[in-house]
Amino acid sequence: MKKHIFLAIAAIMLCTGLQAQSLWDASKPDHNFTFGVRAGLDFASSDMEYATSTKTGFHAGAIVDYNIVKSLSIESGVSFVNKGFKSSFGKGHAGYIQVPLLASYRIETPTKVQIHFNVGGYFAWGVSGKVDYAPYDETFAYDFHQNSFGKKGFFKHFDAGLSAGAYIVVSHVLFGISYEYGLADIAKVYGKFHNRNVAVTLGYNL
Repeated sequence: MKKHIFLAIAAIMLCTGLQAQSLWDASKPDHNFTFGVRAGLDFASSDMEYATSTKTGFHAGAIVDYNIVKSLSIESGVSFVNKGFKSSFGKGHAGYIQVPLLASYRIETPTKVQIHFNVGGYFAWGVSGKVDYAPYDETFAYDFHQNSFGKKGFFKHFDAGLSAGAYIVVSHVLFGISYEYGLADIAKVYGKFHNRNVAVTLGYNL
């Protein structure tokens, strides 16, 4: 999966025909703040021992950029993000309210296409979801469900980790990919494990 991320980032740069006039533009930005909306797909997983593959979900939210100079901004906001896992014993669904805090390096090409590289961290709080346990065999007539969060939940509420991504911006439209590497132990049962997530995002800057 990480190999695919790097290939996607390379493709983004090649598709724009990157020939930057300057790799660092310290001039005053056109606006002190930029607001936008974001939505897209999540391909979530876990480093849990029993995890077998990614679980597809979605994310949606709003961002705000504080533009320091044209080549550097600080980005934050709030989003609802679907994470979780697929495993040999079932599926885990975990919905988080998530706040990123990212440094965003921007390059503008001669064609006015911008390339953004974001790096930083995120903080999240689990609010919804359930774990669906698969039947033991064909004679087992029903699945067992457990809440993802709460007193008897599968996950701890708090999550935090690192995030990095690459995006292209054409006019007001943004498209890109990012990777989240959870650092907080989110396991309430079944030992110790962390969230992992690849996000493909489409956005619009106001």
